[in-house]
Amino acid sequence: MDTKSEVAKGLLLKLVSACSEVEVKQIIEDDPILSKEQNWKPYGGYQGNFNTIHNQQQNPAASLAEKPINSIDHLLLKECKLININPESDKAPKSMQEAVELFFGIKKGDFSEVGQRKRRELASNIMIIAEGSRERPNMVVADTGEGQHPSNFENTFVSLHQGGNKGKIRFVQGKYNMGGSGVLAFCGDYHYQLILSRKTPELLQYNQDDRWGFTLVRLYIVTGPSPYKNSWYEYCVDENGEILSFPGEPLTILPNHESFKSGTYIKMFNYDLPDPSIIGFGLWRELNRILYAPALPLMLYEARDYKGHSPFKLMLGNKMRVMVDNRDSVDQSLTITAELGKFGRRNVEVTLFKEGTSKSEFTTQDNAILFTINGQTHAAIGRSFLKTKAKLWYLADYLLVHIDCTDVETNVREQTFMPDRERMRRNQISREVEETLADELGKHEGLQKLNQFRREQQVIKNPKDTAFLEGVVSNLIKNNRSLVDYLGLGGGVKDVKQPGPTTIDKYEGKRFPTYLKILSYSSKDKLYRKQIPINSYARLKLETDATNDYFDRASEIGELKMRPDIMSSFHLWNGIITIKLVPPENAKVGEIQEVTIELTRPYEDSLFLEFEVEHTPPIQPSVSPHGEKDKDKAQAYKLPETILVYREKRDGCSCWTERGWTGEDIGEVAPSGETNGNGKNLDVFINMDADVLRSYLGRQQVSEKQQALIERSWETSIFLNSLILYNDLAKLEKEEMLPDIMKSISKITLDLMHNESLLKELKED
Repeated sequence: MDTKSEVAKGLLLKLVSACSEVEVKQIIEDDPILSKEQNWKPYGGYQGNFNTIHNQQQNPAASLAEKPINSIDHLLLKECKLININPESDKAPKSMQEAVELFFGIKKGDFSEVGQRKRRELASNIMIIAEGSRERPNMVVADTGEGQHPSNFENTFVSLHQGGNKGKIRFVQGKYNMGGSGVLAFCGDYHYQLILSRKTPELLQYNQDDRWGFTLVRLYIVTGPSPYKNSWYEYCVDENGEILSFPGEPLTILPNHESFKSGTYIKMFNYDLPDPSIIGFGLWRELNRILYAPALPLMLYEARDYKGHSPFKLMLGNKMRVMVDNRDSVDQSLTITAELGKFGRRNVEVTLFKEGTSKSEFTTQDNAILFTINGQTHAAIGRSFLKTKAKLWYLADYLLVHIDCTDVETNVREQTFMPDRERMRRNQISREVEETLADELGKHEGLQKLNQFRREQQVIKNPKDTAFLEGVVSNLIKNNRSLVDYLGLGGGVKDVKQPGPTTIDKYEGKRFPTYLKILSYSSKDKLYRKQIPINSYARLKLETDATNDYFDRASEIGELKMRPDIMSSFHLWNGIITIKLVPPENAKVGEIQEVTIELTRPYEDSLFLEFEVEHTPPIQPSVSPHGEKDKDKAQAYKLPETILVYREKRDGCSCWTERGWTGEDIGEVAPSGETNGNGKNLDVFINMDADVLRSYLGRQQVSEKQQALIERSWETSIFLNSLILYNDLAKLEKEEMLPDIMKSISKITLDLMHNESLLKELKED
């Protein structure tokens, strides 16, 4: 090895060994090459790169996830090239799943049937390592992919928007040619990132020598008077303007002392992780959400000094966790097949977890409905959508919804998903998707029943509270009829006969169906006829005996086909196939159409049935005669259920642990999933041990009777304020803001209600 190469290798080993960005800064200042400004080039070839790099992911974990995604790409590219297939040719795999099956022998890219040993072996090809500080660790991503020759760094690792080097390859994820630069914004104060790579020797071109290449990226910070408006990112080169390099040889730079022979090693100094604790806990959960179904498994390695924990943690993505490792946490799994506007016909996979499962284990407040491409989450919708739009309030914290958008038309994806892979644009496409999801989830009879079942477990009715509040509200309404509107009341003063408790019966279906018929129709003389208004839809229910997973399990699945295809959606639940039928655009009133349904079976002939569709006149919106609405309101209203919540469990009430509350929580309003004359029923939860209330009582010298009066005043105030605010916020689709607003309102509520001197002054005025 020549002197220049020895110097370069020595510099590389210093940077690899550096425990913090402070050490890296000192290495730069002491090094004869790195200390000279002329040996640094602007990242992407231009100094105006700051906004491009910083306007990417807002979440540091999502930015970090781009690194293993790139690693997966390059492992697949390596295997493709090793068997002499041009990745851009027609012979190359057309999807990641095809690539994994071809290169690694995993059928359909599905790891659910692969043993733990095989998964671990594959995961060792991509390692995510935490080392250095516990508070601001250095994060390393190392892979055994194809690697890059030093001469190609500027077209790959440190490029921006330069040609899209993977744009024509269908089995990889990378499309935006950002070089995984989103992580730089989270790399400490100086934004250092070390990039080291060696191209797989078997893939070297005839004119390429076998060398490791490396560079260091940093932020050039503009300070004081300067001709430049913004800082910029830059990377180091040698005195000849080339990527630093030295001859290819195995390096011992991984924490488990294994030899690193070729591939790519990227070290991000003092990375700003949202949860910097053991990466096998917080970061592992976050990555499992972001990389919902990665094409290849990953290995997390904790190299910091944490005693008593295995340093290794396999990461398969939440899809695999639900199917294999955490299946005991699953209450129900179901699939809805629906037309999601321009997204086309999609399988909406719904997983309901058992109560008691940690609410942050599989989903978060902002990530409950996931849209993925090649297993990576590209956009998400939060739990508030499930609560307010789908009306599944009592399930929302335990629901995971997944829609695979890998084969959505490219133009549609580009219009909908943002390049940061975190958001959807607010446009007609996304609005139509959300409207359809709300309808399909909210009207699924199984989810409705499960929501009602869990509601009954939480809502503990107290007749005394109902009677008390009915009296208060009745008196208020006598003096102010507009309160009926403000409070969103409807229905009857007294509850009608309540149905018995909801039960969830276990359904035992057959692996393959033996019959198919229209539910509750047995006439053999004539075809069943379904009427569909030409401006609406109708639902058709079929009966069969297949298991609920018949349309979406890993193997031996069935298909539901319709000719002509007027299905907008369908789902199978406990022996009932519910189909949403929509009329064709050219449907004419009075037209009758014959329809055939086919239910396929893997090893037997399909099951068929026929029926007729009659297109009927359009539905006209109903308008009540003038004054009738007010007349109804004058006669009747129905109060929401009131649930008092205390710190500790007591008869007839709920407690903090059941709600996940603390003393800071005040009140919450939940749609019950039922309906009344006003179109909705609500449950109001009130914290009777709130810090604000207990603090107020502690400051007062009151009798037991007076304390009871104050508590009743609190209950009434929180009940009425919560309802009025909820109904106003619902008009703005901002219901999720209510709990925080109530925290603010509660701070002055009791002082205003019970301040005698203030009341006296008001009377005198």
